[in-house]
Amino acid sequence: MTSGAGGSGDIQVIYRVAEILRLFSLGKPQITVAEAAQLLGLNRTTVHRYFSSLAGANILERAPDDPVEYMPGRLLLELGAMAQGQRRVVEIAPRHMRSLSLDTGLTVVLSLWGESGPVVSFVSETGTHPILITVRIGSKLDHVSAQTRLFIALSKDENMRRSYLDSLAPDDREKFERRLPPCRADGFCRVRVPNIDGVVLAAAVFDERDVAATVAVIGTTSSLPEKDPAVRSALLKTAYRITEELAGTATRRQALTDSSTPFLEDVPRTE
Repeated sequence: MTSGAGGSGDIQVIYRVAEILRLFSLGKPQITVAEAAQLLGLNRTTVHRYFSSLAGANILERAPDDPVEYMPGRLLLELGAMAQGQRRVVEIAPRHMRSLSLDTGLTVVLSLWGESGPVVSFVSETGTHPILITVRIGSKLDHVSAQTRLFIALSKDENMRRSYLDSLAPDDREKFERRLPPCRADGFCRVRVPNIDGVVLAAAVFDERDVAATVAVIGTTSSLPEKDPAVRSALLKTAYRITEELAGTATRRQALTDSSTPFLEDVPRTE
């Protein structure tokens, strides 16, 4: 029996799709409808209907060397690559962020792109500054944040960029797009947060495919004066080191308008 949206019928469909996807593995990258039906204990007509729908959504696709067999589709591969890339960022970035937090005395934040905007994924509060501004892990950042500007300015994902821009009110979109060009110069953005006398400095981190994350330093107008380049330089070096470990230096060069920031010559290379 099929129920309304969110009911038991929808849950059964999701469960069945998960069962189908679990049939694929490194040892079995392709499978036929007949094989899937036998393994799942379902009739071929039902399985064929699932396979056809999943292929139409680019979750599965027919194998190029055997049209009877199916293999993971483009959407599934893209999601897998994104998930793997985010896992690598979360594994690599924290030690660099702790060093930056100790060096600057300030809070350092890692943000990843979520369903519809950047989400705070890790926070290092090892800083020693008398006044520390922090943010909760899981917080979704809006269009006025430095992190959002960097993702939209530098990402190669046109669908993501268009979807986000279309979600903004016309006035907000016009102001937002006007602030993007400076972000493309060196993958850096500075934003004031007047209601808490706060300042956010953010830098983009790249992997071999695209913008992977942003790293940001959060402070006050006194701890992050605009004319003091020390924290900005330290932040950019940190983002660059993480980018190197993610094999994203070529992606960075392609994305930035000016990718030859002089200080990068002094950044120790990762062995």
